[in-house]
Amino acid sequence: MKIFYINNPNRELADVSLALEKLWELDANRLRPNIDYALNLVLARKKSDNTSKKLFEFVDAKVGKIPTFQLFYHLLDNYIPQTGIPEEVDTHELEENKAFIKACLETAPMIYTYNYIKAKGIFKGNMADFEKQLHKIWFDLYSREGYDDSSAFEHVFVGEIRDGEAKAFHNWITFYFNEKVGKIDYEGFVSNKKSRHEEEPDPNTHIIEIRFTFEGAKKPFSTSFVGTSPEFELSMYTLLHFLRKENVKVTFDDVNLIIKVYPFYEKGGHGERLIGSAFPMVDYN
Repeated sequence: MKIFYINNPNRELADVSLALEKLWELDANRLRPNIDYALNLVLARKKSDNTSKKLFEFVDAKVGKIPTFQLFYHLLDNYIPQTGIPEEVDTHELEENKAFIKACLETAPMIYTYNYIKAKGIFKGNMADFEKQLHKIWFDLYSREGYDDSSAFEHVFVGEIRDGEAKAFHNWITFYFNEKVGKIDYEGFVSNKKSRHEEEPDPNTHIIEIRFTFEGAKKPFSTSFVGTSPEFELSMYTLLHFLRKENVKVTFDDVNLIIKVYPFYEKGGHGERLIGSAFPMVDYN
């Protein structure tokens, strides 16, 4: 089967890291640092360090006119952050979910993902079937601490509060949204690297390691892409989910990363395999 956008099908099908690099290349809606957005990456050298600055100095208003960004933005107020409280999805929210998925399916990263898993023989359906599967993977509710209190999309892209701690929050658009409305207190740039006290963060980076507080719930260390499009992240995590890859090493813009996608099994581990969490980590080894 012809795979749209692939330059070397045999290599990319054999090496998932090359497939992820292709997705990165196809992310036409990715923003440019210090042109489309700027960050205040204040290095937090001690646990007591806390900056008074916001993470985002600015984000270009054009973001709100990009369909996938705009539709993603509409989803952010559809969830209760606390786990243990059942989510209730009304008809309007269902339509918002569908609109977002449809918009992503019209982009190069998601078309690539669809054709890739078809060529690998791990997905047998057509595009309509793939659309339904995306809804299930990302928006089907499952139970973390209570009945239907979570979903893959909520955990990965929106974030949750569990036992007084902020969990996930691995999307920069969500962070920007919450920072604008005063729900997030950015505390500084941190790093897992042992020599972190000697290095200043790169303002041109597309990957950030930060700590923050969301509505009183602390997140001492969090990683996320920044400037990437929603369709890129959705496509990448979807691709790795289908491939059952939990840790994949890849290099984006000369930064070595490990992309992690952890499964979640419904019905206490005996049900369907969904996504429990997904995020990038900087690979310092």
